[in-house]
Amino acid sequence: MKLLAFDLGASSGKTYIGNFTGEVLGLEVIHRFNHPQICIHDELFWNSIGIYDYLKTGIEIAVQKEKNISSIGIDSFSNDFGLLDKAGRLVTQVHCYRDERTKRNASKIYSMISKEKLHKLGGNQNALFGTFMQLASMCLEKQAYLLEGAGKLLFLPDLFIYFLTGKINSEYTISSVSQMMDFQQGDWSKGIIDTFAIPRRIFPVIIQPGTKVGRIIDRQGIENGNRDIEVVAVCEHDTASAFLAAPMGDDSIIISSGTWSLVGVEASSPIINDFTYLHNIANEGGYQGHHRLLKNVMGLWIIQECQRYFKENGTEYSIESLIALAASAEQLRFMINPNDAKFFSPGNMPEKIITYCREHGQATPETPGEIIRCVFESLALHYRYVIEELEKLTNKKYSKINIVGGGSMNQILNQYTANATKRKVIAGPNEATAIGNLLVQLIAHNEINSVEEGRQIVRTSFKLNEFEPEGSALWDDQYELYIQMIEK
Repeated sequence: MKLLAFDLGASSGKTYIGNFTGEVLGLEVIHRFNHPQICIHDELFWNSIGIYDYLKTGIEIAVQKEKNISSIGIDSFSNDFGLLDKAGRLVTQVHCYRDERTKRNASKIYSMISKEKLHKLGGNQNALFGTFMQLASMCLEKQAYLLEGAGKLLFLPDLFIYFLTGKINSEYTISSVSQMMDFQQGDWSKGIIDTFAIPRRIFPVIIQPGTKVGRIIDRQGIENGNRDIEVVAVCEHDTASAFLAAPMGDDSIIISSGTWSLVGVEASSPIINDFTYLHNIANEGGYQGHHRLLKNVMGLWIIQECQRYFKENGTEYSIESLIALAASAEQLRFMINPNDAKFFSPGNMPEKIITYCREHGQATPETPGEIIRCVFESLALHYRYVIEELEKLTNKKYSKINIVGGGSMNQILNQYTANATKRKVIAGPNEATAIGNLLVQLIAHNEINSVEEGRQIVRTSFKLNEFEPEGSALWDDQYELYIQMIEK
């Protein structure tokens, strides 16, 4: 069976062909593209129309290359959305979740609905990037008229599915991380939405992953080969797809490592209580029976921003060269809290790292190798901090960590993670999001029966690497200093 997966990350996107033989899943990238954020008058946007054009290009390449493609699934990062008018026309540009409008309005928003109430009603972490925070900011900045005039709000994957099929829905996993869904009801939360009088009618019906939505009707730019392709609503939140492809499953801590590092565990049902509120632990919907408890860690975004700064100032480094420089730098000399607010927004990331170290009484990293090693080691230390919180919440000990996603190819970060956490690390698959996307399509087509069967196929089909802890005593000492630094 031949299937397509379109995976949109926060800096690039890819289209894949998946080939399932009945026992082995093969994966081929047939189209890739970069899509940077666009800054206009201090506002950050995504080029959503351009991204849709890339999606159609990928489909066109696929149907020229392969006949009889059964379906396509689309996943992406969460929270960002487009608004359709009541006639179904796109009427807004898509803001990037890193836009400053939520930061400007956070204090006012939380004076109208407390962080505790927001968490207890919606189960999500409190964070500036949430969809609710964006909508509330629109209301406070006199853009409520856009919502009053809107017909429907669609998250990016559902927006692209609408462009392809004409069907309007909101898939469960990407809806669940919007800060506006009630996990008990499996529907939009009246208590949250009504706080800012956001029209409830703009939120579409929520559908479950595995739903066959419809067939492609947008023929423009998709002219060759088999055009009778079905669109399946997969786990459209990319983290939900990535976790599905984690071959160690619910026996491990799972880290989806990319622009963000999503550190979490699977659970049978949501846990929303004082502990999750105080520790800002997110509940996130998954495929049925695969609920997630996790925390966002800033992740390789910090490295990407360092790369961009170095390039803009005359030196272009590949990630491989930065890893090599980091490996040769002195170990455990500098630390940052990667989740500090100063690292959230783009712009001169090396200087932000240096400033953080200076403000916390440390020596300051001076070379690219020192800066990058500081980030990698700090990420590993923060993973340990989050893992210990998750173990307290679930009252369960985890002996291994499964790192999936593009960051799983970063061997130095994998080793530091093993060292810092004193746990075995299993790294792979690196294309976990696309694989999870394909697994849901296979279930929808009755080619496999369950996620567990899919994970066995992943173990058979893709190479995994293992890392054992080293130098634990040194890392234990550094971890004690790290806790003192971030909890001060």
